[in-house]
Amino acid sequence: MADLVDQSLGEFRMLKHLGSGGMADVYLAEQTSLQRQVAVKVMKRQLMATSGDVMLARFKQEAMMAAGLNHPNIVQVYTIGEEDGLHFIAQELVKGKDLASILKAKKVPDLGSSLLVIRQVASALKASGQAGIVHRDIKPENILVTRTGEVKVADFGLAQLHDNRDGGSLTREGMTLGTVSYTHLRAHETEA
Repeated sequence: MADLVDQSLGEFRMLKHLGSGGMADVYLAEQTSLQRQVAVKVMKRQLMATSGDVMLARFKQEAMMAAGLNHPNIVQVYTIGEEDGLHFIAQELVKGKDLASILKAKKVPDLGSSLLVIRQVASALKASGQAGIVHRDIKPENILVTRTGEVKVADFGLAQLHDNRDGGSLTREGMTLGTVSYTHLRAHETEA
């Protein structure tokens, strides 16, 4: 994807590229109407070219599910939009690091810190579960920790509604979703 720094998508002016995932590039942006910093996830154009409507539906589903959740341990979604063929999600900017980076730097976390993270992730998953939403991709990369130790669960891109028995048009019976290394690990553990 072409770098969007110094460009605008609607009322969001891209300030800095923060990172990339399988589905989107993430930018630090200024929401000009409210003069606040936000994170903007911009869906990769190549996904639209190869997967089209299915990936776009999954991208929008992430925003819709997360936007319906109001919890201190879940990244808040502000809006979704599209401009010049670019689809984006504007969400709360979490100043800190993802748990994967923290674990790489510290190696073995202390018990107190671990319990604090676990408690907050469990609280977020309980809230999403009570709303009928299953995250389906909990991993250290999707757990953000602020500089003050507050935990925020992110990336509801693979989430599913409990009462959506057939998984909608985005998943099918026998289809495996999730991060490969984590789904492989879970499958291997259940064989033992």
